[in-house]
Amino acid sequence: MESMEFNELKELIELFSKSEISKLEMSQEGLDLKLMKERAKVVAATEVAAALPAAVAVGAGADVEPVATEGVAYTTSPIVGTYYRAPNPKADPFIEIGDRVTKGQTLCIVEAMKLMNEIQAEDSGVVAEILVENGQGVEFGQKLVGVKMA
Repeated sequence: MESMEFNELKELIELFSKSEISKLEMSQEGLDLKLMKERAKVVAATEVAAALPAAVAVGAGADVEPVATEGVAYTTSPIVGTYYRAPNPKADPFIEIGDRVTKGQTLCIVEAMKLMNEIQAEDSGVVAEILVENGQGVEFGQKLVGVKMA
């Protein structure tokens, strides 16, 4: 097995930071790698051969303190794009934490290639978490909003 190059290591860490995986451990000639996500950040601790850095840290998104997830249904992004909380910059946000929402209600917009895609609530309940900041890029399958089901 060949030794992992720095660019391969960097790509692996970036892929991990964008995934739903919370922990990854790997050993390869001269490399012991542990990646763990805490809150919405990735913490990476490595023991690497002299040619590679000793520690690497990559941010995974908004630094948000999650609430209890029991009974919370997450709405995820169906596409890669830019997240918007309101229909335009001067309008009020579609939702705030604590708002009651009904199935089918618009929660946010994800803009992709100049098309505004309204993302609707999949369940009725109370908004428990907003996991993305306005104007932030989102990935396919990324959690956007948590709704505590009523």
